[in-house]
Amino acid sequence: MFYTGKNVTILGAGRSGLATALFLAERGAQVTVSELSTLAFDKDLVLADLKAKGVKFETGAHSDEAISSADLIVTSPGIKPEAEVMVRARKHKKEVVCDIEIAYREAQVPIIAITGTNGKSTTCALISHILTEAGYKAPACGNIGVPILAEFSKKPDFLVVEVSSYQITYSPTFAPQVSIWLNLTPDHLDWHGGMNGYIDAKRQLFANQKEGQFAVLNMDDPIVADTKTKATVFPFSVSSKVKKDGAFLTGDRLSYRLNGAKNQLCRFGDLKIIGQHNVENVLAAISACALVGLKAPEIEKHVKSFTALEHRLEFVAVIDGVDYYNDSKATNTASAIKALEAFGDEQVVLIAGGRDKGTDLGEFVDSIRKHVSNVILIGEAKERFEEALKAGGFTNCHKVDSLDAAVELGGRLRQGAVLLSPACASFDMFKDYEDRGRVFKDIVRTRLKIKAPS
Repeated sequence: MFYTGKNVTILGAGRSGLATALFLAERGAQVTVSELSTLAFDKDLVLADLKAKGVKFETGAHSDEAISSADLIVTSPGIKPEAEVMVRARKHKKEVVCDIEIAYREAQVPIIAITGTNGKSTTCALISHILTEAGYKAPACGNIGVPILAEFSKKPDFLVVEVSSYQITYSPTFAPQVSIWLNLTPDHLDWHGGMNGYIDAKRQLFANQKEGQFAVLNMDDPIVADTKTKATVFPFSVSSKVKKDGAFLTGDRLSYRLNGAKNQLCRFGDLKIIGQHNVENVLAAISACALVGLKAPEIEKHVKSFTALEHRLEFVAVIDGVDYYNDSKATNTASAIKALEAFGDEQVVLIAGGRDKGTDLGEFVDSIRKHVSNVILIGEAKERFEEALKAGGFTNCHKVDSLDAAVELGGRLRQGAVLLSPACASFDMFKDYEDRGRVFKDIVRTRLKIKAPS
């Protein structure tokens, strides 16, 4: 697109907002960054570079001038469509998009997009890993934490993008070469106004796709499987629902069929990641890599070398025979359930709680009864969680006031691996889920040093 001389207002000075400001300023746009809060101190060097390129900043409010004078508004995906600033933007008939839409309009390379309630980051990172090890520049970016527009200067061969329902909402024409939908469980319902709005946002990604593109869909999820698209559907399933081309299991072997030719890879047990949910993630990643041209032997080689991401069933340490796992990324009950299921018949001590999302706890309690010896509750949600657990017949609940106390108690109980899988947001006690996970690891490693200082 032609940006020279265009007035662009960016709502939000987060990582993606600042990367977008730099991208557009370098292409001649007159950029204003509008941030409600104060600008973070650790961004000073970035801010100085942007100011040198003519980017203007305003803080404390989204001014009328910033909205009314804009030829284009690029928003942080976290801002709801019903927010006051969005109402003003619509009143002025302004186009509002997010950085994912800008990237799609500007990209000269294939985009692989991954969405779903759970597993997006792992699948995004796995696809990036396989393609990178195969010799391509294929950065993992987007909602995984790396701004997509920051990757353009590196001249990638592929863009592997994790996309949230928020980002899809603000990307009205986004149509990747390969789009993946992993699963759907209730999440972000307040933002979307209910489950139907959440589903519609996800389906927009596939409604945008065209002939000659691919939609990789989970056939084991009925809502995902029923998605309409003009793209060629490449299904995946762990329950043998794939009859023609697609990815599936042959016994315990990862397999896929492309253009009628069947390819069998390694067993899932040969990989370095655990959990039934990761079988789906791996099948989806295999699908994407096969569709963009990789052959079975190199897919198999590189999928076997992939290790778990930080904060996603991440092994931390063993102390006095007790294993500690960090699954801080589990910010909803569905994700926590999958983490529990990853341990099979092994009972764990679960640390859960945080800022409550208000979702139904029925299935979560059922999973706890099956997989958990004790639950240690922290944060704002601990009262409701305790009430739901006791109502469901699970009484081994312990409420504590800090994550430090939870780790200490988990080790003292000695009734299984200690798993941090909160099923809640982190914002009551921590900056974000990453902060929560790193604090957990620091606590565990400090205890390890005390036990074995040498």
